[in-house]
Parts: sequence; structure tokens; C-alpha cells
Amino acid sequence: MRKLTLIVLAASLAAAASWCDTKDTTRFNFLLIEPGVRPGGFGKAFTGLADDVNASFYNPGGLALQEKNGISVMHEPRGTGELKDMFYDYVAFSYGMGKYGRLSADIIYNDAGKMDATDTTGRVYGVIHSYMAAPSLYWSYPVRADLGVGAGVTYAYEHLTDQPGGVDQQILFNGGVLYKTPLKGLSGGLAFTNVGTNKTGTRRDKEKREIEVSWPPPRAVRLGLGYRLLSNELNDLTFAADASKLLMNFKEHLDDELGQAVYSGGAEYVYAKMVAVRAGYYRDKWGVITGLTLGFGFAYKGISFDYARVPEGQLFKDRHRFAVGYVF
Repeated sequence: MRKLTLIVLAASLAAAASWCDTKDTTRFNFLLIEPGVRPGGFGKAFTGLADDVNASFYNPGGLALQEKNGISVMHEPRGTGELKDMFYDYVAFSYGMGKYGRLSADIIYNDAGKMDATDTTGRVYGVIHSYMAAPSLYWSYPVRADLGVGAGVTYAYEHLTDQPGGVDQQILFNGGVLYKTPLKGLSGGLAFTNVGTNKTGTRRDKEKREIEVSWPPPRAVRLGLGYRLLSNELNDLTFAADASKLLMNFKEHLDDELGQAVYSGGAEYVYAKMVAVRAGYYRDKWGVITGLTLGFGFAYKGISFDYARVPEGQLFKDRHRFAVGYVF
């Protein structure tokens, strides 16, 4: 066995993978990491709010109801232990096309770091570099002033090693809808993300028998609510709540299915449209990612800086995210 290879694989799969019938994990598990600094401060609850450029990942339907264009660049250092050079980046861009709707794009890049590859004698014969990327393109359209729909396509690419079977890629699809209810300030969202076909293959069980298995992409359904309780020149107060579930195994009982869902919620207070503070809670019991989220932000003449601290599981603990953005 190559020394530390298992550490690389564990790091790349550490994003709260759930199990399917055969106890194998999903593919492209880096897509389970929910990006964005402002949503991160909210507890990663953004499906029912979806009111900035980060909506492309959480609910592309929310993009349709936005009036301004924007770009956001996020960086999250993820180095830990022997993998000090790991990081996770996210860039999102959105541009309105008038009566033709809104065109948006984003890209996720997760670098799992580099390390020496060694044989059983400890001899170094190369370098292992594991990385993953997922560029996406979205189109959204306001069906009505209070109803937006959006859809997108994602190219998921995962490079674990240079060895045969160490690279995986697939086209995935996303879609969502955001509805601003008649109750002032209340909106709701529904989104389906990373929809694609399963990859089939074989593996050995505990008795070393060859069995057929199926690895799905991390396709999921997301439900969310957003509520802007207060909004004026000096004060804005917003609440959000989300629930999401991987669409892998429909043979469980309802209580088991609900237990495997991810629940999150949070709040944001903004003073004078310039200074924001955020807090939330994220609970993924099945993926063992649970904890408080915190964040703050500053904005001036369309330029913004945001920070968030988010829980990232047993391997990464709490991570710090930073983002700069521009709205125009």
C-alpha cells in the first residue's frame, strides 16, 4: 500500500457522506460542502432566502428575483495535520439580461493537497495530488414578480490519484424555485441539486465475495424558508431555516429518513446597510457535522468583505471562511 494514500482519500471524502444500501458512499463528496461566507454565517440556511449571488448553489430560482449583478470570491483554508496545504474555494457570478432572465455561473475548487507517494519499503516514487472541481452554469427567469425559477448544469470532476480509477467525472443537473409569499417578508424555496445517474461496479464484502454496488452522485432535495422581519434605512433583521436530504435510499422508514436529513437555521442583522453580524446552527447528525456558525460583514458602495466560522466535521473541526464581493 502507498503510505498516506488513505489519508488523502479520507480527506477528500470527509464532507459528511451518507450511506446507501451497500454501505458505499456517494461520489463527488466535495459537493456536500455548502459554500459561501454569508450563507455560512446563517448556518448554511439559504434555500428559502437566496437573495444574493450565492443563490446559484442553494437555489437558482432565487437568482431570477434579484435586481443587481454581483460577484463573490470565497476562500477557506482547510489544512490540518499532515495535509497543511488543503483549501476550498468558491467563485460565483450573476448577470441580468433583462427580459431574457439572468445568467449565472459558479465554480467550486477543493484542493486536498500534495504528499509523497511511497511503496511498502518507504521509498518515495512520486507525488499524490488530489483535487476536485465543479464549474456550473445557470439560467433563471422571473415567472412573476413573486416567483422565480432557475436551472443549471454542473461538470463534476474528481482527481484522487493518477492511478487507474483515480479520476471520476460526470454532468449533473440542478433546479429550483423561490416564492415570495403574500405575507410580507416571508419567502420559501425548493431546490434539487446534483441530479445524475449512479455509477455501478463491484467490490468485495467482508467474506471477500464480489458484490454489485451502485455509487450515486450527492443528489439532494432542499427546502427552506426566509423571513425578513425588519427592513429600513438603519436596520435589517432576517431569519432563515433549511432542511436538506440526500436522495439515495428510499427503503428506510420515515423516521430513519428524517434522521438522515440536515437541518440548519440562522439570523442576520445589518446596520445602515453596511455592517452585518450573523449566527446560526448546523446539524448533520448522520454526517457528524454539528455546531454553531458565526459571521460578520462590511459593505460600502457595492464592495463587501465577509467572514464566517463554520463546523466542518471531525477531521476539519471549525473552519474560517473569507470572501470579497462586488454588487453592481
